[in-house]
Amino acid sequence: MKRIYIPLDLQINILLGLPLKSLSRFRCVSKLWSSIITSRDFINRRLNITPPPRLLIAFADFHGANILIASTPNPNASSYSSSSSNNDLILVNTEGKEVYNSCQGLICVGAGFKDVGICNPSNRQVHSFPDFEFKYTPEVLPSPRYMLGYDPVEDQYKVLALDDLPWRLEHKIVVLGGKETWRESPFVAYPHIVCTRGLYMNGAIYYGAFLEDSESPYNSIIGRFDVRLETFTIIKLPRKLVPTSYRNMWRPEPLVRLDKTLIDCKGTVGVVENPREGSFRMWVLEDAEKEVWSMNIFALPESFARLDFKVMETCSTGEVCLVLKELSDPFCLFYYNLEEKSMRSVTIEGLPMSELKKIQLHSFAVSVSVSDHYENSLSFEN
Repeated sequence: MKRIYIPLDLQINILLGLPLKSLSRFRCVSKLWSSIITSRDFINRRLNITPPPRLLIAFADFHGANILIASTPNPNASSYSSSSSNNDLILVNTEGKEVYNSCQGLICVGAGFKDVGICNPSNRQVHSFPDFEFKYTPEVLPSPRYMLGYDPVEDQYKVLALDDLPWRLEHKIVVLGGKETWRESPFVAYPHIVCTRGLYMNGAIYYGAFLEDSESPYNSIIGRFDVRLETFTIIKLPRKLVPTSYRNMWRPEPLVRLDKTLIDCKGTVGVVENPREGSFRMWVLEDAEKEVWSMNIFALPESFARLDFKVMETCSTGEVCLVLKELSDPFCLFYYNLEEKSMRSVTIEGLPMSELKKIQLHSFAVSVSVSDHYENSLSFEN
């Protein structure tokens, strides 16, 4: 039989169009195909041509040892109410007690100051970083927040650890690959305390914070960390856009930890407040250089006005995703259309909600995060 010659470029283009499960099997065909499929260039090219993102839902029990991650097709934005079938779900269990943020199809997970790692839900692999020690006394354990980002120039994933205790303010960085040792972050000109989860967008990590040494009675800011240059900058929030009595915009009440969520608002930073009394506020950065912000108030439809929601993220459809603070069975998502000012609900079948509701009932410790999930073929295997 005559052998057929297929140019290497054509082989790569064929492989780029295959699903992740097929690529995992085809790594065994030859050393050449294995090296192609695992190369960073191939992985990045697939990220640019992947189909519409799936939906990633994570349930973390702080008193337990595992995080349940579910990946399902993103609901159709044209339908008012829909559901996802059991056959669509991909379930992953990984160690950790919290999901910090997502980036390029990967998520950062951990358990406080230990067991920090990156999980790739697409291939169910987890890469753990070595433990490190913040300066602390036995009476005061470290309380860092972790944020995953990507440097597209150097093709590097980095995890930023930000301390949220005002008398310590230690910040550290670790880079995926190489020695993977935690190191001190560059000098921070404006000491600030992080208050929200991180948002990765366009080569930078954004987070809500407030200035620690500010003489002003109002000191809320947006922190920005350039993943490639490893530099910190701050974006001020105009006082006139913030409700009265909000000295710290991120924590209007002493026990409220995550009252607001940073979102990607068509390529710029937005801040969405958890709905109260049937409405919510949204701040949008209109001009980063001039620090020009806008603020709008959106009313929920009457049928949803009395429900107790918390904000997740914006999705690829441009809608704001909401979940109920008390877990529902079956699990429901709610999408608010900012342009039409309408809402729709989506039921996700096949999740072990009865078990999760029992945990929430006894400990109030189940946290939920929802985000778009882009399939990433990055493998942590050597």
